[in-house]
Amino acid sequence: MNLHNIIDKARNSYENIELSTGIKLHNLNGLDNFKEKIGKDVSLFMGFSRGKAEKAQLREFVTLQPKESLATLSKAKITINNYLGGKYFLTVDEILLTNEKVSLIEGKHTKNSLLPSKGDIKDGLLKMILYSNLSEVAVDEKEIPSEAVLCLTSDELKGAISSVSSVDEIADFFEENLFSSTQKQLIEIVISEARQNSFVVKVQFSK
Repeated sequence: MNLHNIIDKARNSYENIELSTGIKLHNLNGLDNFKEKIGKDVSLFMGFSRGKAEKAQLREFVTLQPKESLATLSKAKITINNYLGGKYFLTVDEILLTNEKVSLIEGKHTKNSLLPSKGDIKDGLLKMILYSNLSEVAVDEKEIPSEAVLCLTSDELKGAISSVSSVDEIADFFEENLFSSTQKQLIEIVISEARQNSFVVKVQFSK
């Protein structure tokens, strides 16, 4: 896994959303600083980030974030190895394991709005680009195909759509939920990013 390339993909996705919707997804300098830090001294960065990431992973594993609405409490710890020998310790909100594949699911939820915040969506997109670029995935040391899934959920929504929904299904969903033009644009761009980068987006009701 080449983290520099993934950071570039994430930045391009954010810029596409900003240009298409006019919605600012906060300052992108953080991504540039992160990329520069990796490039300056990989060994120092890996040693520093590894300890912080392991601690954060443990904290996240035992805490259900209030902005997450999950079908099950199946948080799982995952460790990503990159081509430089670095390890990144993350948690995935939910996993769905079948005989054919494992789904790595990131959940972003809101109680009072139709869509999660722009910051939450941005964070979810970064995870999707990361998870969809994994070259190999193993569960209990056994390799298995994987897919990345971003679930955007709300108490206020009616029905559901996904990145595999038809144009008519998406239009009906927008109409039923009285989406504004800005909200429509945002979801259309996120769905486009999902299709281009081989991950799944679901927008649906959930408490």
